[in-house]
Amino acid sequence: MYRIVYKHFQIKLLPIFFIILLRKILILVTSYFLQSMNLKKLQEQRIRDILDEKQKWSLPIVEKNASIKKVLAILTARDHVWVIEKKGSKKLCGVITESDILQLLAPPRVPRYTFGRRYSVSLLYKTAKKARDIMCKRVARCSLEDKVGDTLTKMVNSGLRRLPIVENDEIIGEITAHYILQKLLGKI
Repeated sequence: MYRIVYKHFQIKLLPIFFIILLRKILILVTSYFLQSMNLKKLQEQRIRDILDEKQKWSLPIVEKNASIKKVLAILTARDHVWVIEKKGSKKLCGVITESDILQLLAPPRVPRYTFGRRYSVSLLYKTAKKARDIMCKRVARCSLEDKVGDTLTKMVNSGLRRLPIVENDEIIGEITAHYILQKLLGKI
């Protein structure tokens, strides 16, 4: 045990230090267990239960026949665009992300021994003119009835941070890892 002697007073540091340390550990452990209990509850909830209206109506959407210029205009504000069949239907066809655009803007990396058509989709060679030319057609999706835990597993397995919420092949919203994290921490 350490003692500090200051004139006629002795202060015992060790017990005070342990009390403060135990108190901090207790706070951390209880907050961890509370968050893990919240995480289990959140994982069992349905997407329908945690989704708010903003997640449903603030979607970056473009038609598949839209020009690349319109897609780029949307991508300046958002990091992705959902591609739909036509204006009235909202039938999900694909997604365009910033990385898709970067691949189009970068110089093509084609080996010398490639024969045939060298540049399949490119802005430089003007082979990409519409959103349908550059969109990713295979989109992982979830529904309103999926559990949050299953949706998180889909995100992890697919390497994605967002999934469209699809009902009857029509996009009705999106769920992001950031939104789920905010929901877990109680910030929403």
